[in-house]
Amino acid sequence: LMDLFQSVIVLGDQPTIAIIAGGPGTGKSTLVNQIKKPLEEKGGRFVEGKFVNFHQPDVVLTAALDTFFGILFDKSRDNPKQMMLLRWRIHDAIGSGSDALLNIIPNLQKLMTMGDEHNPSSHSTRGYNTSKRRGDIGIRMKYLLVKLIGALSHRSHPLVLFLDDLQWADAMTLDVIRMIMTDPDIEHFLFIGCYRDSEVGLAHPLTSSLNDIQNQGTNVITIKLGQIEKECVNSLVSDALCLPPSLCVRLSTVVHRKTGGIMLFVLKFLKSLNEEGLLWFSMSSRRWEFDLNRIKVRGK
Repeated sequence: LMDLFQSVIVLGDQPTIAIIAGGPGTGKSTLVNQIKKPLEEKGGRFVEGKFVNFHQPDVVLTAALDTFFGILFDKSRDNPKQMMLLRWRIHDAIGSGSDALLNIIPNLQKLMTMGDEHNPSSHSTRGYNTSKRRGDIGIRMKYLLVKLIGALSHRSHPLVLFLDDLQWADAMTLDVIRMIMTDPDIEHFLFIGCYRDSEVGLAHPLTSSLNDIQNQGTNVITIKLGQIEKECVNSLVSDALCLPPSLCVRLSTVVHRKTGGIMLFVLKFLKSLNEEGLLWFSMSSRRWEFDLNRIKVRGK
């Protein structure tokens, strides 16, 4: 993932999709979060959203952008010159279609009308049906979303768009992703998506969408995460307890057996052991100690 970050975000190579597949708790989101700091150091921007089963998947992308622009607006006073340049880039990208887009992304409207007190109606929603839900997006709106992403991503401010739980994504969002990835004008951009591989088969819409994107010449890199081996759990326990690996083998073996080697479950299990007094820091020995016999008979 860091290699993709360097080639796409830093060097501006061809836009690439990074797909992270795995079961719940395998560390998909944790892996993605590792690029936030280096992205920030490069002046980059991070937009993230998450799909929830049976909960309006068609508004996830616009809601993610709305949250992103809300954060930008709060920081706008820190660098007004940079915000002015961004406003011009967005205006040039979306042109006369801005009214419709501002209507479904309120915080973008706040950013674009900032300082326009002399003409508060300059970005009204005139000519657009305001009764529509934010997710009710036609072909024109999908085109505007693509152009908006293009305005946000450039050399001095590379962009990462991260959407989690893509197994529940709707057709509109998948089509917007396809349009973004095949737009020749978008550079310094990386799309990262996570999904539960147990819920996505060959006939799933996500599979078809990724195949279509790849057939149009876009690189699609898949990273599969699963159970970690006993040795990895032992290394994790050793690092967490600041003990030599040899002293953690018995504990880590039990932890691996009870958690199935799922990273999230391992971390939660260790935390619960500490909370229940089965894993504690001894002031007398100045090291972490544990009650292995009680841990063995403890439930998961």
